Amino acid sequence: MSKQEQAFPMEGDGLSPHDFVVGIGASADDLEALHLLLDAVPLPSRTAFVLVQSSVSSARLTVDMLSGLSRLPVFEVRSGTRVLPDAVYLVPAGKVMRFEKGLLRTFSTDVRFHPRPLDTLLQSLAAERGSRAAGVVLSAGEGDGALGIRSLREGGGLVFAWGNWAAADTGWTGKVDAVLPPREIAGTLCQLGRAHGADEEPPSLAATEQGLRELFERIKRQSGIDFFSYKRNTVLRRLERRMAMNEFRELTDYLAYIEGNREETEALGRDLLIGVTQFFRDPEAFHILQNESVPELFARLGDRKELRVWVACCSTGEEAYSVAMVLKHYRDEHRPDCAIKIFATDIDKGAIDFASRGCYSESSVQHVPEPFFHKYLIQGEAGSYQVAKEIRRLILFAPHNLIQDPPFRQMDLITCRNMLIYLQAETRDRVLQLFPGVLNEGGYLVLGPSESPGVVTRMFDPVDRRWSVYRRRGGGLHTAGSGAGSAADEPLLPFRLGSLPSLASLQKRRQPDELYAALVEEQFPPALVVDENNEVVHLTGEVTPYLSLAKGRPSWNLYKLMDAQLAVAVATALQAARRDARPISRSLRLNGRPPGQMIRLTVRPLSAKNRTLAGLMLVLFEETANAALAPAVSLPHDGADSRRVAGLERELMEAEERLQEAIVELEASHEELQVTNEELLTANEELQSMNEELLAVNSEHQQKIRELTELNNDMTNFLVSTRIGTVFLDRQLCIRRFTPAITAEIPMLETDRGRPISHLSHNFKYTHLVRDAKKVLGTLVPIEREIQSRTGKWYSMRIQPYRKADQSVDGIVLTFVDITELKSANEELLQLSYAVEQSPGMMVIADLEGRIAYVNPQFTKVTGYSSEEAIGRCLRGLNEWGTSTRPPGEVWLSVLHGQPWEGELESRRKDETVFWEKVRLLPIQDPKGKPMQVLKVSEDITAQKTTEELLRKSEMLSAVGQLAAGIAHEIRNPLTALKGFTKLIASGMNSSNYVTIMDGELNRIEHIVSELLVLAKPQALDFQRKPIVPILQDVIMLLDTQAILSNVEIRTDFAEAVPQVLCVENQLKQVFINILKNALEAIPEGGTVDVGVKVEGDGAVRIHFRDSGVGIPAGKLARLGEPFYSTKDKGTGLGLMVSYKIIETHKGTIRYTSEEGKGTTVAITLPGLP
Repeated sequence: MSKQEQAFPMEGDGLSPHDFVVGIGASADDLEALHLLLDAVPLPSRTAFVLVQSSVSSARLTVDMLSGLSRLPVFEVRSGTRVLPDAVYLVPAGKVMRFEKGLLRTFSTDVRFHPRPLDTLLQSLAAERGSRAAGVVLSAGEGDGALGIRSLREGGGLVFAWGNWAAADTGWTGKVDAVLPPREIAGTLCQLGRAHGADEEPPSLAATEQGLRELFERIKRQSGIDFFSYKRNTVLRRLERRMAMNEFRELTDYLAYIEGNREETEALGRDLLIGVTQFFRDPEAFHILQNESVPELFARLGDRKELRVWVACCSTGEEAYSVAMVLKHYRDEHRPDCAIKIFATDIDKGAIDFASRGCYSESSVQHVPEPFFHKYLIQGEAGSYQVAKEIRRLILFAPHNLIQDPPFRQMDLITCRNMLIYLQAETRDRVLQLFPGVLNEGGYLVLGPSESPGVVTRMFDPVDRRWSVYRRRGGGLHTAGSGAGSAADEPLLPFRLGSLPSLASLQKRRQPDELYAALVEEQFPPALVVDENNEVVHLTGEVTPYLSLAKGRPSWNLYKLMDAQLAVAVATALQAARRDARPISRSLRLNGRPPGQMIRLTVRPLSAKNRTLAGLMLVLFEETANAALAPAVSLPHDGADSRRVAGLERELMEAEERLQEAIVELEASHEELQVTNEELLTANEELQSMNEELLAVNSEHQQKIRELTELNNDMTNFLVSTRIGTVFLDRQLCIRRFTPAITAEIPMLETDRGRPISHLSHNFKYTHLVRDAKKVLGTLVPIEREIQSRTGKWYSMRIQPYRKADQSVDGIVLTFVDITELKSANEELLQLSYAVEQSPGMMVIADLEGRIAYVNPQFTKVTGYSSEEAIGRCLRGLNEWGTSTRPPGEVWLSVLHGQPWEGELESRRKDETVFWEKVRLLPIQDPKGKPMQVLKVSEDITAQKTTEELLRKSEMLSAVGQLAAGIAHEIRNPLTALKGFTKLIASGMNSSNYVTIMDGELNRIEHIVSELLVLAKPQALDFQRKPIVPILQDVIMLLDTQAILSNVEIRTDFAEAVPQVLCVENQLKQVFINILKNALEAIPEGGTVDVGVKVEGDGAVRIHFRDSGVGIPAGKLARLGEPFYSTKDKGTGLGLMVSYKIIETHKGTIRYTSEEGKGTTVAITLPGLP
């Protein structure tokens, strides 16, 4: 039994929560690196290694190859293999495995993409093991590994690579945590594996908060990113990982290490920025967005022509592009007049730069739904995919700090997914308070599945709680400050009195029971509770007489809810109560109240012992009677007392007057402050708008710079890779730049830049290069020449001015195009052209529309048209298509589809004489079989046709004899009947029926004779230009009554702008009546007859009659038009024969097609007049 079979681990205790699992991507070319990596693993390591084979090498790793590289046992994986520590597991080549509950299982992949074994393994490790997983990339298949690395980083795992692979462009932005030699990778992995082991204590982070502050300050100074607001657990977990990787256990030691170490500080900052995203992440959420939210958003736009979207914390842009695809797909179908503007922002400038390029690996786009994938993604080189420009134009990517920077305003949709979960509660609440103020009424907020609106929940209606999709409620608008951390943030409170939250809910304490609430409502005077910002947080009793809502934006600031007189008194009392920390009571006489009514105002702080009530003030309103108006009470007093009372009353009146004056002044000041405040708010909004525009302009400028850099790189690569030799000279004819292709003929080095071109030798048999260059520089007229090299090659040389953007000339450009093969091909074409020119047959080349592009001399000789006269004319217009049984348009289409056509055509020379030609039409196709032109090869067969006509007349004489026999037979039958009835009458047998029958037989003979006269006596015809549609309309009107009686509906479909035809109107009517009557008679139980007219591509007029009758059997269809043959019981067949004759004299065609049981179609084609 082999070692593999003996120790194959299908069962066992498996991995403990502290064991490490490492996914490795490698190929057979990495044997040396694998040996260094695995050989450096100490035992016991408490680490399992799962090795995935990449496709970069055709060779395959085997268990035998790996067994000698390490002391660890090596197993080949089968589906269901249990993973144990201190072992290596080799996934067979071509297999894709997932890690699930300690087992490795086979995984099926999307058929649209190449298998991604490393991605699949690393993603499953991240999901199952989190921070106890790691990845090592020694090599990877094209595009494989990017998604897996992202997933590992999101889950807290580490990723390592060695230099050879890390130097390659892998198509993803996030860098690995470290690029190390294989032995150092093994040491670091074991260090991590032993860290936080089952028997070890976690590293000491004494004085953590102070150390973190110092650490965050250093990162902020270097990158501008503040991590103070991030959750400590998240930060500590990732910090701990960096410390373990660098072999530090004390935070103070690590702080000393990163002091001045810019690379480690940047690496830590990138690690703390959890930039994990993907296309259409959480498909269910996008399903809701696409089918519910987006249609409603566009419907709410009304007359607005722009939908505004903010994708906050967009990372590398996948989510922004996903949202853009959904919006554009709906917009194009339902609101094409509407513009879409998407602001995609993130704090990571590197991620923003990557997102703006819109280029992703194959593994990154595998979650894009099928319709969007083919419509909005363009496959590029090396398995990459480029987002289409029509999507990229909708999005403006810009750096933005959601916590500190001003928000974007007037948004219809905001997505901020899976970012808030990493923030501390206070910061998260501040960020959430931004969204209602910048989101339009009815706008949508989309958060991550584990997130909710929290403190602003009351401002939103849930659309789907599972996927955190919310709709902004109307009213109660929240005013967004300058940022989430603005000191001017206002608490969010509803503006309806009935919906005010209780003090208990705001301070998270228990609700009073129903009894207590009832007692307060019955016995307690009208009162309200305000916080330290003078915002109303609770109401009780009837406070309507004292409070009212002002116009404009609702506010729950106490002073904005009161009139000026009461607001001043309450403000004074609140200030005194807060200052002295004691209750303050005052009696007030308010304007507009009855003379005897007073208000007793009491303000007292709530219990200072309860921390949840700290800073809250209780304001009570009690109505009392004025003592001066109460019934007099007799009390003993003397004169001094009376004078004292009178003096006090005067002082009180003076005090009231001064108080009233002060109130008036305060009201005026209050109004001025309100105006100033409104002006400041307006200015703030303008500044916010300007800031947004400047941000957008700045981003656009950065994008332009990137595009110019890319364009410069493209031009450089184009000049290097092109096979066209190019030399750029300045005004002194000194070399400025050249391409490698020219160095074969003009030996140049990079050091020759700046040298005069005249100082260099060349291989051209051309001595006037410098002279012509000077001539072009002086005249600004380009010069083109064909020159030959001494090597035998031919070049097309062009010398032209070098023009700058302002059209000024700043030198000369010389281009040398190798035309050696072209010259050889031209010689071959010249020989072929001689053969065509001297051919005894006529040759014509036409384009796909039939316009003549070339005629040979024989065509000119036969037709009389010169080459100039023929080129540009329609080829089909020169022929009459006399003997063709197929319409010319149909023939032409068949040729364009690759089917040659051969036939005889009646054509006209320039002098209008007719000649016959035998024609073969052939398609001229490109190498892919696509038609480019049509070749017509023909010969004059007029003499042959004359001979055939003589023969035909001879045959016609024979046919006349046959026709006479047929006539005799047809007439003999009714004559025999007449003779019989005559004898019966002569014998005395008389009946009225005999006369009727005899009359019918005589009519039959008369009809046959009339039809024969038409055939036998050609009449002088008067052809005139006539429109075809009125003729058809007359015929339809004539037979409409018969159609109604037969329960048949005649339907018409006449094209517009139908050309006139040259015809004898009565003859065409005879044909149309015959065909239409036959159609009506073919529908015994009612149906339809369609009559239509359309114009063919060559200008011919096509008339069709299509009935829904019984149809004609295929055997009988071929005999139609023969004399005395008819499908009707009493028909003679002569009517159809006459119709064929009339259409023939009109140079047209008539065709019958029929399907038994479904109906018959008659198609007549007549030449249209220009």
